[in-house]
Amino acid sequence: MSRNDDGQNRTTRLSRRRLIQSGAATTGLTALGGCLGGSGGGGSSGPVRVGVLSPLSGAWTVYGKAHRRGFELAMDEVNANGGINGRDVEVIVEDTQTDPKTVTEKAQKVIRQDNVDVVAGTFSSASRNAAAPVVTQEDKVLLYPTFYEGQDQENFPGTCNDLLFMFGIVPSQQAAPWMDHMTSEHGSNFYMVGSDYVWPRFTNKRVKANLQELGGNVVGEEYIPLGTSDFGSVLSRISNSDADIVFGTLTGTDTIAFAKQFYSRGLNEEFTYWTVDDEEFATQGKGPQAAHGTYVSFDYFHTIDTELNKQFVSKVQSEYGENAGMDTVGAAMYNAGHMFAKAANEVGSVNTDDIIGGLEGLSHTGPQGELKMREKDHQMVLPSYLTRVPESWSDTNDFEGMFEIIDKQESVTPETANCEFPLGKGN
Repeated sequence: MSRNDDGQNRTTRLSRRRLIQSGAATTGLTALGGCLGGSGGGGSSGPVRVGVLSPLSGAWTVYGKAHRRGFELAMDEVNANGGINGRDVEVIVEDTQTDPKTVTEKAQKVIRQDNVDVVAGTFSSASRNAAAPVVTQEDKVLLYPTFYEGQDQENFPGTCNDLLFMFGIVPSQQAAPWMDHMTSEHGSNFYMVGSDYVWPRFTNKRVKANLQELGGNVVGEEYIPLGTSDFGSVLSRISNSDADIVFGTLTGTDTIAFAKQFYSRGLNEEFTYWTVDDEEFATQGKGPQAAHGTYVSFDYFHTIDTELNKQFVSKVQSEYGENAGMDTVGAAMYNAGHMFAKAANEVGSVNTDDIIGGLEGLSHTGPQGELKMREKDHQMVLPSYLTRVPESWSDTNDFEGMFEIIDKQESVTPETANCEFPLGKGN
């Protein structure tokens, strides 16, 4: 069986499979959910409802499909194994359109109209920060999957919140473990190029601190407005710099445009390009010519050689087509779905306070390895992988050959969040 990424099933699902509601198509399925006796809001009858907020259009569409696929597959597996406390899980998908204002609207919609028990998703830090006040007001847990800058009480107090659980990797796990390797192998002068919003700025702030400890230097630092297509002036400044490594925190379509222009100018022959954004789908968008030799570090890659990941990838391709891929955010959504279900089954409830208690300190084996949700700050302990796009990669649909693993660390504990503890609702 396979399904479309627009949320419509291609074939009739089995009775224990989740129901999908998406965008304008939600009305009929909402009625169907009511016929099934769904109560939402922690009720004990009918389906458990989860609202998924994914960027299925706009600048971050490149990430949205895997984002959504991961959670859908997790809920398929949960339903096939008896659901949550004997109840099926119904997934209500909304397109956030890569727009924080739309995130706010969609978060309100799934909670107030669809009466979900928990919310999963959003993508960028800006979209997470847009959803946080809504889930706080409505007292719902948000399962956040994206690699991000880390909680920060001073600058982003909404992230230091009992209701938010972070399933993605942070700079102390994603970049810090590989700083010594990259500087010793490629040089210690960094030119930083990022998109102009929260995640790139604060990621670079943390990477600069690591670089300073190693005696390195930042010889250039620029933040580019989202939606930029011409990077000529930036590339000229890089070309004239003393950089050894170009460190990229550009996102979405911008990272693809930058890489293509970087490589077309031959700058890959002069500088090492290391990005903490270009997962499978961004790299696919760049294509082999603009990706060869690029270093990428994350907690998850499609090519990880574990039995569980092989099974996971096989399910992805069975459901979505033989050329379907997976990335770090999709894997995080998959883990978030399974850990939410595991917590709910262990505590026997989907009430918000019970879910918080069930998730705190919870261990899980994911496609990338052993994971744990740290109780104190709701941040995941994760593996970390350093990879490189090999010259042998030539087919944009070949996710298996896209990255070669240079090194890995089985479990990396993140820096403690910059929060006031204990975490509290409404911070």
